[in-house]
Amino acid sequence: MNTDILIVGGDGDLALRKLYPSLYYLTLNGCMPENTKIFGMARSAREHDAFVAKVKEWLVENTGALYDDVVWEKFAPCLNYVQGDSTDPASLERIKKEHFTDGASLIVYLAVPPSIFGKICTALEAANMAGENTRIVVEKPLGNSKETFLAIDQEFSRVFKENQIFRIDHYLGKESVQNLLALRFANDIFEPIWNHRHIDHIQITVSETVGCGNRWDFYEETGAIRDMVQNHLLQVLCLVCMEPPASLDADCVRAEKLKILKCLKPIDASNVKDSTVRGQYRAGVVGVEQVPGYLEEEESQGRASDVETYVGIKAEIENFRWSGTPVYLRTGKRLDKRHGEIVIQFKQNNTRLFRDQLTDNCANQLVIHLQPDEGIRIRMKNKKAGLDARVPLIDRTLDLSFCETAKAKRHDAYSRLLFDVIRNDQTLFVSEPEVEAAWDWIDTMRAAWASEEHKTVGYAAGSEGPEESDEFMARDGRRWHNGH
Repeated sequence: MNTDILIVGGDGDLALRKLYPSLYYLTLNGCMPENTKIFGMARSAREHDAFVAKVKEWLVENTGALYDDVVWEKFAPCLNYVQGDSTDPASLERIKKEHFTDGASLIVYLAVPPSIFGKICTALEAANMAGENTRIVVEKPLGNSKETFLAIDQEFSRVFKENQIFRIDHYLGKESVQNLLALRFANDIFEPIWNHRHIDHIQITVSETVGCGNRWDFYEETGAIRDMVQNHLLQVLCLVCMEPPASLDADCVRAEKLKILKCLKPIDASNVKDSTVRGQYRAGVVGVEQVPGYLEEEESQGRASDVETYVGIKAEIENFRWSGTPVYLRTGKRLDKRHGEIVIQFKQNNTRLFRDQLTDNCANQLVIHLQPDEGIRIRMKNKKAGLDARVPLIDRTLDLSFCETAKAKRHDAYSRLLFDVIRNDQTLFVSEPEVEAAWDWIDTMRAAWASEEHKTVGYAAGSEGPEESDEFMARDGRRWHNGH
């Protein structure tokens, strides 16, 4: 069946930086179905040739060795620019009549603010463009609370069935995140020890060197908790901690993730101060660059704010597998490095055999790198070579680097997810109950912050985060794994 892809907001930043390159990668990999048409839709007038030239210019400048003139010659004819108002049924009907293929599957990607999602859905329905062969793809943020999410989702569910709605979280398209399923369930050595009896705790970290910059107003409304934790970090937590699904189809995988979200212990007024740390970056040096603090960013215009640009959370999963094993989440802006990792720290034995050499920080660790480099490292103890009468121990790392695989990679997270939309596979997309359960947990925490006047603490840009975050871990006799 032929496929038409309509990108609403087709001349915007998201479309240019992510969507067109990702569709180009599908062509590069031979995954773009024959006779696919791509329509960038926006209100502004633009010549078709100028639109195509702009997409090509971006690809040439930003895809490096993956740009190929032969591939471009195959991809360019798929591109079309259409002017119109996505909230106006007459405008959509005109585009449908003039451009779309009769009987083709239609994918509508909403690369626009959520405030107009409802109007677009209504217009699609009125223009007879919301039938069984239509799939709609939506970007976060999906609301800023459970209440606002349900209001947005009601607009979708009034027009579309759940199996037509693809809620995208680009973290789920990352190879390293998808590999969690293979790591856990295709390697029998892990499953018997993947539980509270053998694992002391888990850490999930995503740090960024960039500040809020020209996204200050957006960040003021979201903060780190809603920008990163509610979606990306909780989805990674689910994949790390969920039970084995009956199969890898969408319904089975999403059902197991939902169980984890529903088992998260609420963080409320009774435990919020012991379970969370909030930070806001101050002026400092990132690399060799002097950068302003959050309140000194140009877009702030001198406004006061207590929004968090860093958050550390102690999450607890109240089920049989994970009872007593905390999962520490943290994310922040203007930190010392761009870094994403999962650390599985195993319990340390208390035998006498090597007691004099095994300090408090010698536990075995499984470290899964998410970005910028992908790979897996296992921290182990090994005998130091030599003629020592005893058995002296040294730290050694078993490194399963993905460097060679990364060099051969010819796609990105969005191309994987867009390919799944075309194939009508929802496995790597987030279900409505998952989003609702995540907002439940986040809303309870945010309400506790407000009721307990849980203020942000400062941290210098270019640092590893607030000192209070290290103290937060030290209270539990643990420490963050800062890459060493």
